[in-house]
Amino acid sequence: MPSAVATGSYYQRRSIAWLTRHGFAVAITQRMLSVWTPRGLVHTKRDQLGADVIAMGQDQTLVIQIKGGATWRSGLAAARKEFAKYPLGPGCWQVIMGWSPRAREPVFVTVAVGPCAAEHPVIVPPRKKATRTSLPLFARSA
Repeated sequence: MPSAVATGSYYQRRSIAWLTRHGFAVAITQRMLSVWTPRGLVHTKRDQLGADVIAMGQDQTLVIQIKGGATWRSGLAAARKEFAKYPLGPGCWQVIMGWSPRAREPVFVTVAVGPCAAEHPVIVPPRKKATRTSLPLFARSA
C-alpha cells in the first residue's frame, strides 16, 4: 500500500500533466521544510496560499488544491476553510481538483471567484436531498 505522500504526489503529477495538456502554465506552490524535534529532523510539506499548484491560462488564473483517491470529497470543508484565508485578485479562481480512482478526467469544485478580500465567503453547493426509492427489507411487512 503506498504512503499518503506517494499518493498525493501521484495525483499532483497527474493534475499537472492534465493542466499542461489543456494549455495552462503550472507552478507548484508547496514548500518542503525541515523541522527539528526531540526525535530528530522531520521533513514536512506546507502549501503556499492554501494551494498545491497555480495554473495560469490566457483568460484565467486557477489556484488549485488537489485531492485524490476514493475519499477525496472528505477533505472539501478543510480546503474551503484554508482557501477563505487568502485574498483573490480579478480573473482568479480558487478551485478544488478531485480525482476519483481510475478516472480519466478530474472533477472541479469552484470555491471562490475573484476579486475577493481575505476571509471571504466560499461557494458551497447545495446538498442533494436523499431520494427514497424503496424500503429496506426489514421494514417491509409480509
